[in-house]
Amino acid sequence: MSISRRVLLQGAAACGAAAALSLRQAAAAKPQKAIVVFYSRSGNTEALVRMIAERTGVEVLRIDVKEPYAASYSDMTDVARDEVRRKARRELKTQIPDLTDFDVVFLGSPYWWGSLSVPMATFLMDHNFAGKTIYPFITSGSSSPQGALDRIRELCPQAKMGEHFYVPGAEAADAGDDVAAWLKKIGF
Repeated sequence: MSISRRVLLQGAAACGAAAALSLRQAAAAKPQKAIVVFYSRSGNTEALVRMIAERTGVEVLRIDVKEPYAASYSDMTDVARDEVRRKARRELKTQIPDLTDFDVVFLGSPYWWGSLSVPMATFLMDHNFAGKTIYPFITSGSSSPQGALDRIRELCPQAKMGEHFYVPGAEAADAGDDVAAWLKKIGF
């Protein structure tokens, strides 16, 4: 039985298209390398970090400052308010590894005076996140995270902002189900 040239060419084209589709799907399915970078003064943001790391297995990097804030919340908040208003920097103690190979950065911070915490803002000022996807997670005593999200966009204009997660700080320790739902929704 002979196969016509036309049928043979159509079959070859179909195989080629299937192979190209398979390669595109494999590239799209390539696992993304992710890291959690966070600053937590009171432990609320850190509680979320533990949940994210446990569910995803990604690396974790804690941001610490050389000169810690006052232990007293009222003393600390006066300093933090002034630093946020001045868009100040605070020297970091943490040695930051090369972040080049990370595609995704889970970025955790408390919300301070209408913005991102100063230690996290300092970290973002010092590193290039062009081409990376940032998934912010924010804790706060009483405010929405909008000011922190705006500050991240300002400091990382060439990064892609993924869907954020927000929880009041007092509820962070019990947010496991909500964190799991967020991670599932964003593909982790």
